[in-house]
Amino acid sequence: MPMFEEISGIQYGSGIKAVLYGQEGVGKSSLAAKIPGIIFIDCEGSTTKMDVRRLPVPTSWAMLCDEMEFVLQNAAVKGYRAVAIDTFDWAEMLVLQAICAESNVKSIEGIPYGKGWQIECEKVARFLESTDRLIKAGIHVILICHAVTRKTTLPEELDEFDHWELKLGNKTTNKIAPLLKEWSDMTLFLAFKTQVMAADDKGKTHKATSVQRVMYATKSAWWDAKNRFGLPDMMPLDYGAIAHLFAAPADNLMQRAQDAGIPTATINVPQSAPVNPVPQVTQQSMAQQAAPVNSAPKALTVEDLKGAEPIETIGTEWNGIPDALRNLMQSNKVLPAHIQKITGPEVRHYFPADMPVGNYPQDYHEWLIANWQEVMNDVRANCPDYVPF
Repeated sequence: MPMFEEISGIQYGSGIKAVLYGQEGVGKSSLAAKIPGIIFIDCEGSTTKMDVRRLPVPTSWAMLCDEMEFVLQNAAVKGYRAVAIDTFDWAEMLVLQAICAESNVKSIEGIPYGKGWQIECEKVARFLESTDRLIKAGIHVILICHAVTRKTTLPEELDEFDHWELKLGNKTTNKIAPLLKEWSDMTLFLAFKTQVMAADDKGKTHKATSVQRVMYATKSAWWDAKNRFGLPDMMPLDYGAIAHLFAAPADNLMQRAQDAGIPTATINVPQSAPVNPVPQVTQQSMAQQAAPVNSAPKALTVEDLKGAEPIETIGTEWNGIPDALRNLMQSNKVLPAHIQKITGPEVRHYFPADMPVGNYPQDYHEWLIANWQEVMNDVRANCPDYVPF
């Protein structure tokens, strides 16, 4: 008879799976940025004006998956304790692009019988399942989404009503959004709460008097939300309300990394940002700030330029290669010569050996992006000079 060990109680040490969604400008990225040790995978470029750590903007679904793997493999060395995808509705467009390239169609609607939407659902489900490796390593995974209102009905009711939900494709809202909510330990709805009061004695005219930023942690008829931590139904949109969830000590980061098979050469434990002291303003400092600068900048000499870092240039062999493919190649140390080797007469017999990669047909560029893991397997097997570091 099989024997199993019983496990009871709350399991500590693993990461939290969270979904943060809300209206534009409400502060989703700003809230996530306060999580200690967080690294952003910024799909839409919304954090460029924020002082946060981020990876390059993913230009393909394969690149986004590679960046998640990079976070896992470098968590102990670089001190990553959380990763945020900002935003997942923009990441969904990368999924659709990958499916179109794999199926050689221009639009997801070009796949017969609506199978394209089911393929997307399966890809997202596999992606969410793959995040378990980060969670077990103690790395929090945060998916940030926009919100949108849509008309909805309940089975026991006839009338429609407005409902806030995750902003995903119209054809995928009922498929992808439930996956994200079921996957998450916490789905928080961030919103502007508007206070409205009567503007006349008869109560026929109303006006908004104040707006507060709040976050909801439990489901209602007007929005989706959940949590497994006993959070209040509504909280101020302040990191302090959820800080205790992400305040787990980092002293077991080494052990968690080793259990997950991650390199642990040097542990970089992220610390809270120190509070800078307020500088003392004196008459002398004010005079120094107000003093005009009369001296001209010193001209550079040959001696000044000695030891300067050389400017890296990209050779002409990269010309014409799409950004999405170039990003995958450069992040994996794959050279155009490697692509020429596996697509030339020696391996796949698709193109002449001396044909530049940038001159390949567009649909083949898209195929390389969509099937990047297969490309990498060919490079490792057929390019002896390939060095992945």
